[in-house]
Amino acid sequence: MDNEVLQNIVQALDIIYNPSTTNEARIKAQEYCDSIKDHLSSPIYGRYLAHIENNQSTILRHFGLHLLENAVKFKWNDRIYNNEEKQQIRQIIIELVERGTLDILTEQSFIKEKVAKLFAEIAKKEWPSRWNDMDDLLQRLYNESPTRQEIVLYICRYLAEEIEIRDSLQCVFVSSNILRIQYPDGLKKESRREDSGNVIIMFGDNPNNEGWLIRWTRSLEQSVGEWQNQKQLLNPNPQIILIQEKLAISILNTLAATLDWILIKSIVESNIMFILCNCLLIDCHGIRMEAIECLAKIFSRNFQTVEDRAMIFEPLFEGVCMDILYNAYIKIQPVGKEVLLENDEYTYLKGFAETITALGVKHICHKNISVMPGQFPKYLELIYTVSKHPSNVITSISLEFWQAAMKNNFVSRIIKEQERLLIMLLELLAERLSILFRPSDPTETPSLFYMDLDFDSDNDCRIFGQSLRSTKIIEIIKSVSVLRPIEVFRWIVNRIQITFNVKPNTESFDVNGVVKPDSGFYIKFDAEMILMESIVIGLGKLIKNVDYNDINSENREQIVNGMNNLLQMLLEIKYEDVLMMHRYLTALEAFEDFLQTDSRLLFQMLQKIFTFVTFCPSGHNVSANPLLPFPIKRLRFGAVTTLIKFGVAMPDILMSIYSDISSYINGIIDKDKHLVTGKEKSCLLEFLLSIVYFANIPLDQKKPLFDSIVSPVINNLQNKATVKSIQEFLDNAGFNSLAKKVNETNQRDRANVYNLVFEEDRISKSNRTITWLLTTILSWLKRTTDYSSKEGSNTIVTEASKLWQQYIPSILTITLGLIRALHQIWNMETWRDFPVELHSVISLSNEDKAKIIGMPQKSTTIDSQHSFFGIIDLLRKWLSTTRIDCYYILGRLPLLGSNFYTALPNVNELLAQSLFENVEWINNIHWKYLLNILNFHYYH
Repeated sequence: MDNEVLQNIVQALDIIYNPSTTNEARIKAQEYCDSIKDHLSSPIYGRYLAHIENNQSTILRHFGLHLLENAVKFKWNDRIYNNEEKQQIRQIIIELVERGTLDILTEQSFIKEKVAKLFAEIAKKEWPSRWNDMDDLLQRLYNESPTRQEIVLYICRYLAEEIEIRDSLQCVFVSSNILRIQYPDGLKKESRREDSGNVIIMFGDNPNNEGWLIRWTRSLEQSVGEWQNQKQLLNPNPQIILIQEKLAISILNTLAATLDWILIKSIVESNIMFILCNCLLIDCHGIRMEAIECLAKIFSRNFQTVEDRAMIFEPLFEGVCMDILYNAYIKIQPVGKEVLLENDEYTYLKGFAETITALGVKHICHKNISVMPGQFPKYLELIYTVSKHPSNVITSISLEFWQAAMKNNFVSRIIKEQERLLIMLLELLAERLSILFRPSDPTETPSLFYMDLDFDSDNDCRIFGQSLRSTKIIEIIKSVSVLRPIEVFRWIVNRIQITFNVKPNTESFDVNGVVKPDSGFYIKFDAEMILMESIVIGLGKLIKNVDYNDINSENREQIVNGMNNLLQMLLEIKYEDVLMMHRYLTALEAFEDFLQTDSRLLFQMLQKIFTFVTFCPSGHNVSANPLLPFPIKRLRFGAVTTLIKFGVAMPDILMSIYSDISSYINGIIDKDKHLVTGKEKSCLLEFLLSIVYFANIPLDQKKPLFDSIVSPVINNLQNKATVKSIQEFLDNAGFNSLAKKVNETNQRDRANVYNLVFEEDRISKSNRTITWLLTTILSWLKRTTDYSSKEGSNTIVTEASKLWQQYIPSILTITLGLIRALHQIWNMETWRDFPVELHSVISLSNEDKAKIIGMPQKSTTIDSQHSFFGIIDLLRKWLSTTRIDCYYILGRLPLLGSNFYTALPNVNELLAQSLFENVEWINNIHWKYLLNILNFHYYH
């Protein structure tokens, strides 16, 4: 070893870690240190720098260990060192483990971990074939002192994390007794390295080896016991407490790396389950945290046989461990007391909830369960108590068990037999629904306290709450309602009657006198409505089931009568507030399945919904001012979409009153009455179309009804949108009149041309009509083809697709004509005779640019839609909308079946010509939507 080299290393490291060093000097120093790694004697320098006997600084010691690591990890198999040199390096590392570090309370953790990793790295390469006494060495060191015990635990943990040597580790981690049972032949073969051949791994020299797992569990009991004894003394020794705490945590860390793969029988033999559960009662966060991690590793395991599962969980399912787990939870979160946990304690509680839930989901609700564990009632008590925690995150974790339990026939049947449990669970979920979101007028509550801990923003909290509600809470409520339908229905009726009698206070209204959606009143009202809807949907599906296997005829009739009474009560309720109306409308949708079973109140339901379709503020004329306030617009649109859902879900029932429905709709869409907007008219016609299209009646009865809806729209489209040339298209779209207006502007005013006022209605009236016709046809095609793709081979839908046959040629001809014209617009030659001011209409809008890159983009607002800029922007958007609608109409037509391909002669050539004859002018936005059409057909 060259002392000058050592001195240079010291100087180089001083330069690197000196904050006043220049970058150039630091780079040179780093280059020198890197060069030492390639020195053949680098392990010698590493040993000298790392060993505590040489009194080097922590930085130098760490660099010394780094030199050794480089030699072992990157040079070991490169024939740089011969066998003798390898043995010397191995001995250096053993020496560092034996006496090269400071004591357990003084040594830096990263030094201890580095030394342990070095030992483990050597073991991976040498053990067991070329280092058969390694286990004896580790046992000796383990019994030597707390300092060496901790290092050995680090080593074992790193070894346990190496998957490729786990078969070998079984032979020393597991007792000889278990190995004899597991491997009666007395050996295992292992060939994990090319240079090792077939290594026969025996049980070890000691046929009575107890194995490391038992050794660790015994040490864990001793360390925890000593820690507790010291804590109870009047004058405890703080050093002993700290040493035992460190050892206990290190043991648990090592166990956590082992318990998810070690032999099942060895876990049972070690009695580790009982010991880990007792660790949860210790008043030490570090010990509790690592203990719950160990339990999580066991609970997350999969078991090959029922016997293995029963054997490992016997202390939990039949012994006292479940009581210990319950006491561990109560210790940190006492029932009936408001104890708010922060930071470490809250983190531990989330880990506890995840572990307990995993136990239930994987090992109680497993598919082959046939005998319920003796301690199952205690587990239910524990998981129910955890589910009641004010933290939405902890509740979300625990609800995974209830979801799994409801889906498991055996477990759900056992839960059904538990007195009052299901109603208690519903009450728990009802309360949870009311505290998922932060109200605008909050008072400090435990749930809000945990929201602040869990979420960085109100938006994150809202997204989490919505997901928890839709994916877990609602689904569990539906499942519970099926298990005890009569009891659950009575419970919800009593509860909802109270809800409807509660009135909002003055703080719940905004400045316009409308209930605020984030007011405490509305959040609770919404929670109760969701509760009712979920139960109604669950019961609706139950009684809709034609087999009635889960309910007898007497109970079914009782529920049907009760549901009718509940619906009648709802229909008699009147709200003046538009937000409450919309929430009320959503509640009515929940009766969809029930009305398919008993339709006595269907007509009355439709009458109620139609009042929302035409709801309008006093004195508001829809035709003169179609821009309704958003809450009213949402209510009206919600009503028409509800009608469409009913049309698809129960067409046969609605067909019996179709003439009444049709007459009423034709009355309210009469343009002279000004009752609905164009979009609402389209949806109302879609409602009629859905009834006719999906009804189970002969095609010859469907056709006249279908034609009466579709034919006027197709005829109107032919009159308005059929174009034979680009000039005709531009003229119909208003470009020619706009160009004329610009050209008429005299030269003096040309500078102010952008501030001229035009009659926008005259230019865009025809365009709005075309847009309405195209979007209406597209929505109808989506409705009829989406249903077909979801239902698969549905004979009614397949037969009904023939209704489109006579219209496909017209739709195809018009669509292709529009696409040809739209593509030609991007040819600059088209604009040669137009004023330059109009050329900007073919530039991409912000919306188009956003669509190309897949980013959302809000529409820009023009100060005046009647200004020149406003009209150009409207025309640009109209071109974009028309192009997209045409592409997607074209994409939907083939889904109607073979009629599409015979609609026009040489349809394939016509398609290619129309889509690609102007290919040189097609830009990215065109290609994006054309490719989307191809992808849609490929996946459908």
